Amino acid sequence: MAAGEVKSVLFVCLGNICRSPIAEAVFRKLVTDEKVENKWMTDSAAVSDWNVGRSPDTRALSCLRNHGIETAHKARQVEESVFSFLFIPMLCLALSIIFIKVV
Repeated sequence: MAAGEVKSVLFVCLGNICRSPIAEAVFRKLVTDEKVENKWMTDSAAVSDWNVGRSPDTRALSCLRNHGIETAHKARQVEESVFSFLFIPMLCLALSIIFIKVV
């Protein structure tokens, strides 16, 4: 990675209250532990709008706490702007979710 270059990753699942916020929080911890958090833009989102504004599921929060990871995440829905390659890669965390971007 070139000096000053910021990489990005977006974790996506159906509701953005379980899988994707866990993945986001774990990834943030990893890059923070490696002292490269200023080189990464990390986020997560849902394909649905069912949980927008909600905190992660209590089981997800418990799992994170058991590993010493905290999050202040609030669920959000994927916005069209992410398809402008703001986030590459997008990691989909459910078999039923497939995004295709043709370059």
